[in-house]
Amino acid sequence: MFNPLVSIIVRTKNEDFWIGKCLNEIFNQQYKNFEVILVDNNSKDKTLSIVKKNFSKVKIVNYKSKIFLPGKALNLGIKKSKGHLIAMISGHCIPKNNNWLNNLVKNFKNSNVIACYGRQEPSDISEPNDVRDLTYLFGLDKKIQTKDPFFHNANSMIRKSTWKKNQFDEKIKHIEDRLWASTVLKKGKKIIYEPEASVIHFHGVGHHGNLKRVSTISKILKKTDSKNKKRLIVCIIPLNKPIKLNGKYLAEKTINDLKKVKEISKIFISTTDKKLGDKIKGKKIIILQRDKDLQKEFLGIEYVLSKTYSRHIKKFDPSHVLVAEEIYLNRPKNFFQNIINNFDDNYESIVPIFKNNSNNIWKKDDTGIMHPLFKTSLPSEFVDHKIFEEAKGLGTLVKASTFENSGRESNSQKFIEIDKKNTITTKEIININFD
Repeated sequence: MFNPLVSIIVRTKNEDFWIGKCLNEIFNQQYKNFEVILVDNNSKDKTLSIVKKNFSKVKIVNYKSKIFLPGKALNLGIKKSKGHLIAMISGHCIPKNNNWLNNLVKNFKNSNVIACYGRQEPSDISEPNDVRDLTYLFGLDKKIQTKDPFFHNANSMIRKSTWKKNQFDEKIKHIEDRLWASTVLKKGKKIIYEPEASVIHFHGVGHHGNLKRVSTISKILKKTDSKNKKRLIVCIIPLNKPIKLNGKYLAEKTINDLKKVKEISKIFISTTDKKLGDKIKGKKIIILQRDKDLQKEFLGIEYVLSKTYSRHIKKFDPSHVLVAEEIYLNRPKNFFQNIINNFDDNYESIVPIFKNNSNNIWKKDDTGIMHPLFKTSLPSEFVDHKIFEEAKGLGTLVKASTFENSGRESNSQKFIEIDKKNTITTKEIININFD
């Protein structure tokens, strides 16, 4: 029976409203082979008195510092631990049921799994922005991550043996979890997202819109990215039977725009046109003649894209995949660059959207959350400024780990609004300038 000792590290600072609820649920777990270590950062409220009075089994570690460094707090707690597995949970997170710990532990039966993080669900008192963040980021599908370093220590578990070789960074104020994950994944191991290991977390990753915190996190990411491998972005242009106008391929305008983007390393053109390579050339351009099974009529584009990726593009080991279709002949100025600049690694993809159209409709509610609406459920009176149409063909950027399995169909999308006045489609091909 797989029953390793688990050390549960609980981080607190002024958590008297939550800590009793958190620890009650921990000690109510079906998995019983664990110890609890609470690392407290100078709490001024009743946090410690509640713990000492009601939870005598909890080992308290005092972390006395004016500046809270999450990595240092975790390292202090883990150094005091005895377990083979280390669970980490914030003092204001509450396990949703008594199988929380079981659902984390079970993933470590696989020796290639070095870390696991669980779902975070908003509470009844969470702010709308936090509800949106947690709902979009923590979905219902279990995931295996081999490249994606998204990881969150508010609800997670790691192997102590891995931690001994790779401790958390003690110099940064935020995202110590993500940077740790980025380091250990380079060694060929796996991180699991386990949605069945769920906690209630009253704030989201946006931290109530704290712009100072967001700015700090962005600076850390940029600094880290400069040290690590830069993004490797490739582009796929599906051109089964390319359209011509006055002897020119309509896709030339799109391709020329893509060539100008430095971050795009290669442009793959998937086609059945054997003469296309004679016309469209460049250092970044790779013409892929479609495999016979991908030349059939009525194949779904996402199927074609994912198969093309796995067969021909995966070996280049890209971090992100951009898909652009020839249907859009003209795009807003610097469109592709803006898509790349606005990509948020907390999401799997970024998708452009238009206002007030009738295909693949999304509606923004009063809190700013986007909801999908079907054509058949769209009364005409709802065609207003809150209605959006996705325009994936304009240019959609997706993490490679997501793209391989499902093309552009990701579980967590960031949307970027585009003014349709600045686009031209194949229905508007008169007087096109290819320069």
